[in-house]
Amino acid sequence: MKKLPLLLLACIAASAQAAVYQWQDDRGKTQYGDTPPPGVTAEPVDLPPISTVPGQPAAGAAPAATEATAGDATTGQPYTRIAISSPGNGQTIRTDTGRVDITVNLQPALQEAAGHRLVAVVDGVRIQGSAAGVAILAPRGSHRAQVVVLDSAGKALARSGQIAFDVRPDKRLPVSRELKAITRVQPAN
Repeated sequence: MKKLPLLLLACIAASAQAAVYQWQDDRGKTQYGDTPPPGVTAEPVDLPPISTVPGQPAAGAAPAATEATAGDATTGQPYTRIAISSPGNGQTIRTDTGRVDITVNLQPALQEAAGHRLVAVVDGVRIQGSAAGVAILAPRGSHRAQVVVLDSAGKALARSGQIAFDVRPDKRLPVSRELKAITRVQPAN
């Protein structure tokens, strides 16, 4: 009984190291598998490591904060935290004007004296912001946003995690002319 867990562990380790073979079938097509059919000449295949892509955070989950690159004499202090504080991930914003204020938790504060600037990327559109955040006009529907701190040369020093939010009319019907007129994400005046 004590040998059973050890045997299971050995089987799992062996399956994780399973080889992949390549051979030609009777129609001349290349086939792959972990065990070639009997009587077929098969060659082992070296596979690259499996690539993985991290998933999107669940709706309502706090956006990930990312760390910045190390600072130096030309870039100033390194940023230790950058995250979108508002709107929250998965939040529905009710507005008849389409205005959405993106506020940012940035530590240390934006170093404008070093030439740093804050930019929001909303649905692929870059919108210049200030130390306080970024004000945008967004049409009805779903949107994705991320904020980035850029140095004077336009190099990204820090990026927030990406969030998703929805813009819906404040009044149920009719939709205001202001909100109907917004066809794409743009800076708010």
